[in-house]
Amino acid sequence: MASEAGLSWSYPAFVGGLQDPSTKQYQNRRALFKLVNELRSNGLQGEVDIPQIAVVGSQSVGKSSLIESIAGITLPRAQGTCTRCPIECRLSRSTSPWSCEVYLRLAGQPKEIPFGAPFNDKSEVEERIRRAQLAILNPTRRATDFLGPLGSTGTGMRNDRSFSNDLISVRISGSQEDDLSFVDLPGVISSVRDDGNDKDIEEVKNLVLRVIEKPSCLILLVVSGETDPENQGARRLVSEVDPQRLRTIPVLTKPDRIASGEHDRWLRILTNEQDRYKHGWFCVKQRDQLELEKKISWGDARDNEYNFFAHEYPWNGLDKDSKSRLGTPCLTRALGTKLYELISKSLPRLRREVEEKLLSIKKELEDLPKELIGNPVAIIWNLLDDFKKDVNRLVKGRPEAGAAGFIQTFRKSKEQFRMAIQQQAPVFELFDKPTRDNDHYETRERAVESPCSITHPLDVEINDDNINIGLVGASEAHETNTVVYVNEVLDFITNARTRELPANYPYAVTEHYVALFTKRWPVPATKLLETTEQRFLKELERLVDLHFSKFAPGGLDAVILRTVLEQLKRCGDSTKEKIKQIIALEQEEPVTLNEDIIIDKKREFHAKFKEARRAQTGQLQAILNANTMQEILTFFGKRGLGDITRESLIKALPTDESEDAIEVMSEVCAYYEVAFRRFIDNIPMIIDLELLKGFERTLNEALFRGLGLGDNIQTRCASFLEEDPYITRSREILQGHLERLTSAFTNLHSISTISSESGGNPLAYSPVALDHPDTPQSHASHQMGDSPYQFGTPEIRPALPDDYIPPAEPFSIPNSFSSPYMVPPMDALGFEVEPATQVPPNQKKKKGKKKAFQGVPTKGE
Repeated sequence: MASEAGLSWSYPAFVGGLQDPSTKQYQNRRALFKLVNELRSNGLQGEVDIPQIAVVGSQSVGKSSLIESIAGITLPRAQGTCTRCPIECRLSRSTSPWSCEVYLRLAGQPKEIPFGAPFNDKSEVEERIRRAQLAILNPTRRATDFLGPLGSTGTGMRNDRSFSNDLISVRISGSQEDDLSFVDLPGVISSVRDDGNDKDIEEVKNLVLRVIEKPSCLILLVVSGETDPENQGARRLVSEVDPQRLRTIPVLTKPDRIASGEHDRWLRILTNEQDRYKHGWFCVKQRDQLELEKKISWGDARDNEYNFFAHEYPWNGLDKDSKSRLGTPCLTRALGTKLYELISKSLPRLRREVEEKLLSIKKELEDLPKELIGNPVAIIWNLLDDFKKDVNRLVKGRPEAGAAGFIQTFRKSKEQFRMAIQQQAPVFELFDKPTRDNDHYETRERAVESPCSITHPLDVEINDDNINIGLVGASEAHETNTVVYVNEVLDFITNARTRELPANYPYAVTEHYVALFTKRWPVPATKLLETTEQRFLKELERLVDLHFSKFAPGGLDAVILRTVLEQLKRCGDSTKEKIKQIIALEQEEPVTLNEDIIIDKKREFHAKFKEARRAQTGQLQAILNANTMQEILTFFGKRGLGDITRESLIKALPTDESEDAIEVMSEVCAYYEVAFRRFIDNIPMIIDLELLKGFERTLNEALFRGLGLGDNIQTRCASFLEEDPYITRSREILQGHLERLTSAFTNLHSISTISSESGGNPLAYSPVALDHPDTPQSHASHQMGDSPYQFGTPEIRPALPDDYIPPAEPFSIPNSFSSPYMVPPMDALGFEVEPATQVPPNQKKKKGKKKAFQGVPTKGE
């Protein structure tokens, strides 16, 4: 470093504390920087808000030169090769020779991609970064294509993109490097070239905003001295996200280009008297155009910068505090200190955020179908066994399913079927069939309502939104049932007689009326079968989907479903044939061995018919009472017919000819009662036995046959178990997230000892002792010193002793979220909120003391 006798100012010597590798503070700082760098390398910058420094500036303000000066490297400067994507610089001190590695951090990829092999020649940095930027701007090509001879992909090529959010990470280590990391963002532009795209202006703005709007981002704002700061677009952009100027560190570049007469203004800004920022201003001088052309070394460039501030007016006349903000070494050390403090104070928040993300990822993994591991044949066998068990429970019936259960609804359907058959019972009327239209409706209405109707349809309506199988309802019974009148029965008996003796009638009469009232039995029986089969199919489809849907890529679900459908059809066809046989038996001829029931029922119905008939003829019998009979006989005597007696008059009355009809009607009703009860039992039993239980009974054989498990059983089972690629990919991504978050969780909890730098510092740049709930210095009331970003005239608090160790935080991978980290209230930056010290209005400001920065004044203050 250049020096002259008599000079009162020099760069700070790097001794002790955070710059001494032998101290615990230095080791803690290295550990913290390594920790956050690993978080970024593992792609967690999108998961949690990781503290960082972002370099922001308008084009041509010397931003790239500042980066070069800090990192000691050369960035691409050829036409069209300005910074077009974020470039992360990680600097670390090492006892090994200087080395550099370049990585690409691409959107959608959790981990970084090495771009070329590590190298030890500083002259290769510029070309490697230029090629890396070409790879970023041309994502349709392989990144490795840009490591070899470029050819047509070199300078002047048309890139796929003008700018990109993807990042280049440059890792530099060496004995002369400072421990620091930052990200250089593309320069903010206000116009484009003639062949440019106007959309680039907004794209760059959004790119910069996405980075600097994060609360834990320190903004290094680069401002050129040759332009009015109010006219520099980057400054306005930074003001949008940090209007109170609490996390912005402004740095003045090109002080040698300040116009004549403007120095006083810039000095007021630099001393933070005008255009104030909480962290104050810094000033650096980079290589000018002549020095760039001469390609002077970085050591010579540092000497030239030192000589400029030491000899040139007005810089050499500044006070000690202001001089402490001049030069790249001072800026570099200050940035490292503040980044260290920011990371330290962000640890509780980072732990909490990582813990929450970790639990969220574990929950997502648990929600995915479980990955199957083991013998494919055994897995298939277990899958089929579980499926068959569910089918068995379905057929057997599940009480816990409630009214909506399959067997419960089948029971309701059987009840509807019973009522539908009962509602087709015979309707006999003891009236003659009406012969005129006017009499038809009157007599029909009277007949249906008459007590002479022996077996009326039940007046029951079934309104169940869940059960509607289309059986004949009670409301349809009166309209669809056949009504038979007594004269029709008598006519049929008369016409059917052949060789029978008087008072006898053919058995065919009874068969005729039995067939008449049972001919519609197949309709509700068929509908019961169809409805039950359809509902059973839906339940089976649900079970197939539940057990096998995730194996659709291997076709297992399709094979199982096809097998189920085929087997269900076979069982359905068999059931249908059995039902046809039962119907044929009922319609073949009336037959039963329940003779005692038939006799009893016939006697019962016959008595009811006779009683009804007597009630109907009651008006004729009334004529035969004593008073009426005497009046009739007197009437006939006056007319000379006195020989007519009461007995002869009764003999003249017609006899009741309905006796034969009543006999037939009683026998038909009695048989219907027996056949009805038999039929409503047999049909549901056949459906249950052949369709439901039959399917469950034959399912195992059908599945084995349908899956085609033979000699190639291992291969076929393995192919069936192919998982949905989307689920597999989702699981892999989540597993990757889980591994990275688990590693981050472990690393974050391994940092239990954080101490501040100790030792003197001629430039008053010792970092403030960290606020920790358990430290003696915590919650101290101060003004300038309590800001995590304060550099200008900070309050120097005693450093913690080297052997101080904060209480270790509980460490475990969380299975349920109950954060053990209780921290004091924090602001948006993750720092503890402390009450600001208020200065009484009548207290005078002491001479020579700078007023503490309280934020940017609002309008009217």
